[in-house]
Parts: sequence; structure tokens; C-alpha cells
Amino acid sequence: MTYCVQDILDNASLQTRLLAGAAGVDRAVRWAHVCELMDPTEWLGEGDLLMTTGIGIPVEPEAQKLYVQRLAKARLAGVMIGENMQAPADLTALQVEAERLGLPMMMTFYSVPFSAVTRAILDASKEAEYQRRQAVSRMYESARLGLQGLGLADLLMRLSKDVHAELYLFDARTLQPWQDDLPALPATWCEALNQRELSASASRCSNGEIEALTIGLPSMQYCHLLGIGGEFLDYGLLHHLVGVLSMELERLQAEHQRLLRLGSELLDDLLQQRITERSAQERLMHFDCSVEQTFIATTKVDGDEQSIWLRRLARLNARIAIRLQGNELITLFSQEDTARQIQAELGCNLGQSNALGHALRAPEALREARLALAHCGPARPLVAYAQARDEQSWLPSSLDEAARVHRLVLGHLADYDKHQGARFEHTLRVFLEDNRSWQKAAQRLNIHKQTLVYRIRRIEEITGRSLESTEDVTALWIALRSAQIAGIEQ
Repeated sequence: MTYCVQDILDNASLQTRLLAGAAGVDRAVRWAHVCELMDPTEWLGEGDLLMTTGIGIPVEPEAQKLYVQRLAKARLAGVMIGENMQAPADLTALQVEAERLGLPMMMTFYSVPFSAVTRAILDASKEAEYQRRQAVSRMYESARLGLQGLGLADLLMRLSKDVHAELYLFDARTLQPWQDDLPALPATWCEALNQRELSASASRCSNGEIEALTIGLPSMQYCHLLGIGGEFLDYGLLHHLVGVLSMELERLQAEHQRLLRLGSELLDDLLQQRITERSAQERLMHFDCSVEQTFIATTKVDGDEQSIWLRRLARLNARIAIRLQGNELITLFSQEDTARQIQAELGCNLGQSNALGHALRAPEALREARLALAHCGPARPLVAYAQARDEQSWLPSSLDEAARVHRLVLGHLADYDKHQGARFEHTLRVFLEDNRSWQKAAQRLNIHKQTLVYRIRRIEEITGRSLESTEDVTALWIALRSAQIAGIEQ
């Protein structure tokens, strides 16, 4: 517990009364020191209690005001004057200025030695240090429970009780909780933190009413801890908290990496049908899934964003199997609400399959998810396969229809690619994705522009369609989208 001026006043053995500065009685007293100089601030500083017989206190009213102003500017905890000693008889100006500045001014009974005050502060410091050591012990007991799988939310709650303070773990970029199940920052603190640049080092901050401590966690970029209140929360305890929370976050990260590997291997085995029904059931248990109530969802992600998206998925309080295939992010989960969590966290379009039912249906479920993804749009970023007919009616509404449309329009081109080892269908997709820009498409394909011109002319010959015709371009594009929905390699 922090020892303050009020504790001195409440200690009957010190026989001390307040003369002025009632507004500052909650100031912490770091130490007490006797000084009889005209300017005690040469020897004392913030949090120190000045004890004086009154020799250094000037007689003139204006000089008394300057004396108090110097002490207040140095942020002293307060002033204790020995009664009936050598202080001026008239301390009116001293009291008025101390009251105005909120600097506690006290009078101590003549028979009370200043050493008694020092001992009281020392005893309080020992008690505070004991409490601080106890808090550290409690924190590392909480850390032990964290390593046994207590969970980040419960660990943070225990640590808050350990140090008797409110603790918030948040993302410095958005000021949102670092994990969905963690408490959100109070609105006043969001406003206060939004107006300052947060650094990784420990620092003090205020919301205009109370002060708090904030620090970044070195193990996680943008992850910050805010500690509000607390009887003995200081920079030392703050770094202990950071150590405990960093261990838990690193444990969770290692667990997430393990689940990523297991999930990627599981999805690969399911999609390549290299797994038995019984083995699938056993391995799905790692993700709290059963084959009958498991869903597959898919979305597109740029290469530069893949690592960012994986980190963001790690913050969801859900067990999700994840696999990256090129620019496709495939997820597997058991709760339909998880799809909404994924879509909200990533801010992407997401297509979701019907329930898996049995392990051998995984490839078909992925095609269902792709069909649903093709029907996503700004008004509906999350689409389940069962709802796919409700959006973008110009796209095929079933996997069989998608395969039929592709075969009807691009069948000859697909056969040519297969027999000749060419990739004309891929060239066509890139060319249309780049809005028929010769330069951009050539750069993406890493070929000369004239080579691209030759390829496009051959594609027109093989398909019997012209890329100068809006009708033909539309048919070709729908066929390419149909191939994507049907899961046909290009």
C-alpha cells in the first residue's frame, strides 16, 4: 500500500495536524528528510516530505509565498513543521499559498521527534515491499496455471486480482481487446489513448481523472497492456506482468502453430482422400469437430496478407483447421457461427459449404464453398452453399451446372492444354482479369507482349470466340468462373 500524507495525519502517535493543503493529502510520501535551508529543493524532490524546525521559513509574507511555490514546483509530498520551535510566529501567507497550490502543510507536536516520522515511513515501505513481493509470488503462481492451460482471459483476471488493479490487453492499432474474450477498454481510456502515440516502453498516461501505466509486450507487436489503479502497481510490477503475459502469449502462439500444422495436414488428407472415416473422426477431435457437423469455408487472400490473416485468425476464440493453397485460404470448423467470426475478423468474402457428413465428401464440400464464394458480394460477404442461388443468378447454381458451362464454352481449349501441355486457359484468365490490358497481362505472365498477342489469337481460333465481342467475352468469363466454382484446374 502506498504511504501518503493522510496516513501521517491518521497516525495518533505522530500527533500531527493539517494546517493547509487539504487537496493534497493523498500524495504519496516516498521519504522524509530534515532540511533547514532557504531553498530545500536543492536536496529534496518529488515525493519527499520536508521536515523542518522552521529556521529556513522566511518571515516576510511575499518570501513565504515564494518558499511554498518552490516546494510545490519540485512536487514535494508536503511540509512538516515542528511546533513551538523556530518557525515565524505568523505563517498566514504560507498557509494561504499552500492551500491555493494544494501542498499539504502540517504542524507536529513539539515532543514528537522527526525520527519517529522517518521510522513510520520506513515501516510502511517495508510493508509495501512485502506486499509487492507477495504480489510477484501470486503472479508467478498464476503464470504456472497459465502454462497448464488456464487461458488468456482467466489469466488476465487472476493477474488483476494479484496486483489489485484493472488490467487491459489491447491492440495498439485499433484499441480493441487483443482477444475476443478479453475485457474492452473503457471509453474514456480509448479516447485518451487515441490522442497519444503508444510506445513499447513503459510510460504513464491519464484520462484526465486518474493515472495509469501502459507498456508494449515485446513478444507480440502492437499488443499493449494498460494497468489502472492498484495500491502498489509500479514499473517493477508492470514488467513482471509483461513477463507472465508474454509467456502465455508465446505458449498460445506455439499452440496455434501446432494447430496450423495439424489442421493443414488434416485438410490436405481430407481433400486428397488419403484418410479413413475412423482416422478422420479421431483427428477432427483436435479441433472439437465431428464429421457430421463440420463445415469447410474458403476465401481468396493475397500473398502479402497471408501471414497477417493467420495471426488475426489466431486471436479468434475458436479451434479452426486452416490450409493455404496458393492464394486460397481454406478453413474447417464445427460451429456455423465460426464462419461469421472469420468473415468479421478478416473483412473478406467467405463461402461456406454444407455440413461435411462423412470424410470422403471433403472435395465436394470444398467445391460447394467455392460456389458459395462466387456468389458473395458487397451486400452479402458471407454466403452458405444452400443460399448460393439467392445472389448473382448469372453464375451456375450447382457444381454439375458449373462443370457443364465450362465444358460447353472452353472444352476445346481445356483439351488443347491437356494434350499439348499448354496453359492457354490460364493465359485467358489473366488477360480478362487485367481487363484485356496487353501490358499488364504480359507482365503478370512474365512474357513479351507479342507472345501474348500470339497466344490470344490461338485462343480465339481454338474456342471460336472473339475477344473483341462483348458477348463472347461475357461467355468466356462466365466459363472461367464456372471452372473455378467446379474446382477445375487451369
